[in-house]
Formats: sequence, structure tokens, C-alpha cells
Amino acid sequence: MQCKYREKAFVCGDMLFVSVIPTWRQTGRRRGRFRPTSEDQKRLNEKYSMLRLQMLVHENFDRNDYRLDLTYSDRYLPADEEQFKRDCRNFAAKMRRYYAREGVELRYIIFPAYSESGRPHVHFFIKGGVNFAELAELWGMGRVSWCPLEFDECGVIDLSFYYGSQKKAGKTDTIHERAKGQRRWSGSRNLRKPVERTDVHTYARHELEMLADAGTVKRHTFFSLAYPGYWLSEQPRLRFNDVNKAWYMDAVLYRPDSQNLATYARRDDDAIRGRRRKRAEA
Repeated sequence: MQCKYREKAFVCGDMLFVSVIPTWRQTGRRRGRFRPTSEDQKRLNEKYSMLRLQMLVHENFDRNDYRLDLTYSDRYLPADEEQFKRDCRNFAAKMRRYYAREGVELRYIIFPAYSESGRPHVHFFIKGGVNFAELAELWGMGRVSWCPLEFDECGVIDLSFYYGSQKKAGKTDTIHERAKGQRRWSGSRNLRKPVERTDVHTYARHELEMLADAGTVKRHTFFSLAYPGYWLSEQPRLRFNDVNKAWYMDAVLYRPDSQNLATYARRDDDAIRGRRRKRAEA
């Protein structure tokens, strides 16, 4: 079978997410079907769930929006998983009523999570335009912190990866183990879907092989020509599959004229580097 490469590009706000995967065209004898193992399929599902999350975040939120973190005081700790879910649903309902009174559309992505010790807490990506001091009073069961989203050339991929990869279970609390197929996050129904652009650039095998061996400057030049108006956000991830003898590539690009970058103060601290290293190894 002849291998060709198919490109899918998703426009998400000022970011462009590009994936290149191989496809095969029948040329003679049928090729045996490759079935991934359960562990391979699990990693693949996690990858695409995280990719979908990152695209939704960048399509729906910008520098005028916020991250919101909720914790519990000892007095209000939920007795079980169901109580924790009810608390999240009740707070989301209160937020909807508050935003409606303020005349602001509410969009959010919620991440219920547990610390290493099993203590529950909640993270949000949430639209701005309201008084967050008043919004914080709606929780009433512990501390509330909020701050504007800070975008760099990678958008807020690091923060969304951190929120999306947090444990759904504590080491000492096995009752909260995540069920098979259960996502670590959910969002409001009015989230905008990313816009897909197909076949923006047609890839050939020799281009992917060139990119795998190319240096930083050559890669940046290639992507700026292939996707006018965008710059390469970070080094693309290229992988050669020894089973089907084909290349796979994922890349993220950003618009250098993005207004989200206007107020960003670059932070190259250990936490940022650690999250990016963990994301690269995932």
C-alpha cells in the first residue's frame, strides 16, 4: 500500500494546532490490520483528550478571562465523591445565575481534582467581565483565588496541561479512582468548537524526514512559509513508528500580532520548565 500524509489544522483563537498522520492507498495485496494494544490505546486516548482540551481553551478564552481555584476548609470537606460532584454542580448553577444577573455570557471549563493526599479542590477556566470578589463569595466552603490568564508563545498550553493531567485520585484514597474512559474535565455547553482548516499544506515523506533532522532556524523558516501569518510556537513533535514505518507530527503555531501577548511578562521559572518537560514526555 502507498503511504501518503494527511494534514489537519485547527484554528483556535490566535493559535494553530497542526497534526500530520499517514494514510494508505490500496495498491495490490491487502496489508494486515494493525491493532494497538490496550496500553497504546490508553495513551492515544489521553493524548487526544488533552489535545481537544487545549484547543477548546484557546478557542474560548483570552487575556480578558481568568483562572479560578477553589479549595475546601476542613469543616466543609465532602464526605464522598457524590457530595464533591454536587458541590461542583451547585457552584456552577450559582455562577450561571450570577453571570445572567450581570448580563455576561458564562463559559467555563472545570477540573475537579484531588491532591496527592486525597484532598479535593477545583480549577476553572472562566470568562471575565464580572466582579470576582463577589463571585468568590458564592463558594463559601473554603479559599478562592483568581487571576487573569497569561499567554505566551505557547498560549496557556502549560496551564491547561497541568490542570488536565492532575490526579483524579489521591494515593491514599482508592475510592476516588477514575473510571475507565472518564475525563478529568468538563465544560459548559456553549463552548465554541475549533475551526478546522484541511490541507493547508501538503506534506511529503521527505519533508518530515527533513524536519526531523533540521535545526531550530530551518524549522521556523519552514513553518512560517507553510503557514503564512503564524510562527512556530515550540519545536514540533515528530515520531517515526517502527510498526507501520511512517512519520507522525504535531505542531503548535501562534500569531505574532496576537493581542494576548501584549500584557504577558515572560516567566521562565522551574515550574514552567517542569510542566513543559512533563508534557513533552507524555
